[in-house]
Amino acid sequence: MRHRLAMLGATIALAVPACSAADQPTDAPAVRSTPAGVEVAADLDLLLERLEAIHPEPFHGIERSEFVTAMHDLQSRLPELSPDQTTVEVMRLVGLLSRAGRDGHQFALPQPGHEGPALPLRVYEFAEGVFVTAAQPPYDDLVGTRIVAIEDRPIEDVLAAIEPLVPRDGPATVPAFRPIFLLRAEVLRGLGLATDEPIDVTVSDDSGERTVAPEPVPFEEYVTWAGGFGMLGLPDRADTRYLDDSADILRFETIQGGVYVRYREVRLPAFDVLESVRQVIAGADVKRFVLDIRQNPGGDNHNNTAIVDLLTDFRTAHPGGAIVVITDRVTFSAAANLATDLEAQFDPVYVGEPMGGGLNFWNDVTQIRLDGLPTPMQVGVSTRYWQRSVPDDPRLSIQPDVTLPVSAADYFAGHDPLWMLRSRARPDRVPSARRRPCRR
Repeated sequence: MRHRLAMLGATIALAVPACSAADQPTDAPAVRSTPAGVEVAADLDLLLERLEAIHPEPFHGIERSEFVTAMHDLQSRLPELSPDQTTVEVMRLVGLLSRAGRDGHQFALPQPGHEGPALPLRVYEFAEGVFVTAAQPPYDDLVGTRIVAIEDRPIEDVLAAIEPLVPRDGPATVPAFRPIFLLRAEVLRGLGLATDEPIDVTVSDDSGERTVAPEPVPFEEYVTWAGGFGMLGLPDRADTRYLDDSADILRFETIQGGVYVRYREVRLPAFDVLESVRQVIAGADVKRFVLDIRQNPGGDNHNNTAIVDLLTDFRTAHPGGAIVVITDRVTFSAAANLATDLEAQFDPVYVGEPMGGGLNFWNDVTQIRLDGLPTPMQVGVSTRYWQRSVPDDPRLSIQPDVTLPVSAADYFAGHDPLWMLRSRARPDRVPSARRRPCRR
């Protein structure tokens, strides 16, 4: 089985399905022959049945009895819940399965065609807070502002309310995936954080605070504007190398004493590009290989071999050469596989943020359709455990040797502090930062 980027896109329901209008689920609720609460309860029973039939270890992070008790409690409350509350509570229930980590692909989201509207914004959780990184007209002037409240709720409280809904491989997955929920009007309403549309958003910048009410847009319109992964990544920036032209799978350039390679998606790079990198690393003056896999949400992990082969050639040509790997919270799935494989084979220096993906984790999800819910949903259920580190590795991510959180000040200025690595022979390693279990 493969880690496919398209699969992740479908899992988080950010891609418009490629089917005819006749095949699309309609927004109108289906005619029901039994009370809605009965259908929803039956759907949750189906979820439990399919979960136990499909996932080899569905309760690896929670006791089965605790999950079943939570499910029965939700079933008992269904008559009191609005459609949006039901959607959120199903998200919360499924979120229990990965609260201990290692199952970040198990999303519970509305089925394609049934998504509610989204705020016309892109946001990112920087070191200084949550900032607007892009906005549809007429809200362009919000770009660069910090969100301080939603419907008068402090943003810290909003983030805390969303946190239990987020599937995760580890703690670093949460800030990566939380915007997927934050920007959905149905989630804000279901959590009781908003009531009507438009939704008041209070922002702050050098001129002070102001409250705006951006009108949510249809979900398909949002995806057309922001792209399939627009809710979790940073927008492209021509003035920032690792964000410049995301359509390029692999880019490289020579740097002082080495080569810098940016890998934005786990797909097979063009043969001529790989050969060009090989020619560079064969040079006698190349002593460093900097691999940047920030903002790489994954793809097909079979393609990682091409990158591993490049690094093998580099180490063969330069046995004492330094390998530096740059990661961030969006380094996920097959990209996390790559980071883990490199740790075992080359013991590189890691810099940046802990990756959002795990070292050993579940994936290859099968989608379970819950058609009886007020808003039809689908739940990704994992079918395979990808072990890339030692079996008993307790880590949920790779802690960088040099941790550099992403700051809004740097991002909006087009400044990448990690690019300064090009002028250093080898980043200083923090001995206590990363303790890799020995392979047996």
